[in-house]
Amino acid sequence: MRAIPFFTILISPLLFACASQKIQLSAAPGQEAIVRDGIPSLISKKKNLVMLRPNNQLLKGNARPAFTVAVRNLENKPQTLMEANINAHQTVDGRQAALRIYRYDELVREEQTRQTIQAVGAVLSATARGINAANAGYVNTTGTVRANGNYGTYTATTYDPLRAQIAQQNANYETREEIAALQAQGEQNLSQLQNTILKDNTVMPGEWIGGTIVLDQPAYSGSAPKSYAITVDFAGEQHEFLVSQVTN
Repeated sequence: MRAIPFFTILISPLLFACASQKIQLSAAPGQEAIVRDGIPSLISKKKNLVMLRPNNQLLKGNARPAFTVAVRNLENKPQTLMEANINAHQTVDGRQAALRIYRYDELVREEQTRQTIQAVGAVLSATARGINAANAGYVNTTGTVRANGNYGTYTATTYDPLRAQIAQQNANYETREEIAALQAQGEQNLSQLQNTILKDNTVMPGEWIGGTIVLDQPAYSGSAPKSYAITVDFAGEQHEFLVSQVTN
């Protein structure tokens, strides 16, 4: 039997984690394969319609898979789509386990935590800039002197307040720009979550309503594709979609 180098065993899972993965959907009975915006999608047809579409067919590294779920109410009375009624599960080594779907409030808290960490980083950067600016006023000079027929060198340190003031002004400007950029990006991220992530909605007769769901990365199971199911319970019906992620 040919020996496998230890470093190959160690590195292979890391390479797999960084490889890109392609999302594939498998149509079950009662489902129709379609294409939306160039991405293969599925429509499940029962008393009502439910569509599932990957937001990106190709995932890079450990990016979380995200899908658009849309429902159409074909009944003659309003029906409510609840985010809690959308679930996912994966079978690994013959055992079924829940696959986490991040709810809107969880994603908002996650983004707020990220913004807090970035704000702390900005404060530390501002402090470092302030210290560097204050030190910028110090100027070291060296020269040669002659005394009693002997030559020697000297070193002197002087402080230039104007130089320090200019450095402080530049540091303050950089800090304001950094904070403004962080605030703008944070507001944009929260706005995007508000506008795209699926939330509870009452669907009127004949109406289409949908949004994005974000899943945890499914567990790695050897060289086999990551296979899982997403179920949407709507108006007393369960629509199950089969998904697999194949490493490119």
